[in-house]
Amino acid sequence: MDQAPTKPKGWVLPLCFALIIGAAFVELLFRVVIFPDWRDVSQANFERHPIYGTFQKPNMVIRRFNPPNYDVINRTNSRGFRDRDEGFDDDLAGIWAAGASNSYGAFMEDDEIFSARLQQRGYKVANLSSEGHRLGAQIRVVRHLVSQGYRPRAVLFEMTLNNALGEYGQDIADLMKPLKIQTDAPSARQDGTASALLKRQVTRLKKAARISWLAIKGRLINNSAFYTWLKVGINGIPALRDWTLKVGLRADVTLVDPTPPGLLRDVPETPNDVLIQSAVDLSVAVKDWVGQTLNVPFAIILVPGPHHLNPKDFSRYMRHLGLDENEMDATRPFRLLKQGLIANGVPVLDTAPALLASDEFLRFPDDGHMNATAHAIVAGEVAKFLAHELGLEPDL
Repeated sequence: MDQAPTKPKGWVLPLCFALIIGAAFVELLFRVVIFPDWRDVSQANFERHPIYGTFQKPNMVIRRFNPPNYDVINRTNSRGFRDRDEGFDDDLAGIWAAGASNSYGAFMEDDEIFSARLQQRGYKVANLSSEGHRLGAQIRVVRHLVSQGYRPRAVLFEMTLNNALGEYGQDIADLMKPLKIQTDAPSARQDGTASALLKRQVTRLKKAARISWLAIKGRLINNSAFYTWLKVGINGIPALRDWTLKVGLRADVTLVDPTPPGLLRDVPETPNDVLIQSAVDLSVAVKDWVGQTLNVPFAIILVPGPHHLNPKDFSRYMRHLGLDENEMDATRPFRLLKQGLIANGVPVLDTAPALLASDEFLRFPDDGHMNATAHAIVAGEVAKFLAHELGLEPDL
């Protein structure tokens, strides 16, 4: 005899209802009372640029907030650059400073970034940097501005070791080709049949339906004050901040480094050294392009990574990887990159000696980026480099 379907117990639905009400109450409590700053933690700061790739939205005025690391306001001009709007054309007649997150300075006030500090010293400086940009994207920014008729006094590329190394063969080849413009519009060469159109729509649907843990976390941090407090707000309570770090609930920046560990091995050569050579080759190609196209100086600003600046952190990182610290050298990639650039005639500003001479903390507690103290040191070194090595005195 067939058994009748089992009915849910009488307490299940009330319990579910109570859990929903409780979760809603907790969320409301965190939004209104405990962590009203949650909306400032993660914002949609980027948009797709047809030439630069991912780039800052124009006309932004946003708060960047992460206790106890920073609480600042970032602004962009009408073109998405971390620079002033009125007078930006004048800045584009001065020094072009291109780079990634360190030179963009997301976690500092507008006047604390090294490019702004150079401006305070009398140099006209256009900050062309973007968070997440690598060398190929920096080149596209420079080429686009040149195509619009702008001409600088010099072009500087900031290279921080945590994102400077890579395989740049395609970027070198692209430098010799017309500037590529990406578009989401259907290509005239696309197959226009009904079956091809359906196939493209299915492909788009599959991409939209993909679910990743990173995407889920992104949605949570944009929509939940409670989750955002667990990720960021908890850092404002020192005891909880230390506990979450100790038990592994929060990433320890000391134990993270995108540089391949093989590059750190203290030997004459490693298989990973091709990444250093590729960065050198691209820098040489850009120097030649700048010289031929603009007839102005090109130089690299080399910024050491956190482990280079903090030997104790490097020791912890080596223990974390289970490697013998005595067989490794945190400075090796930086040293070889500098040697390769100089050997190929690329002017280089080595900021490591000045940064290492400081007895102050030069990055944020939970982040590897340079803080305002480090940017002030770099600005002083760049000013001396411009005057003494490139022969460029302040504009004012």
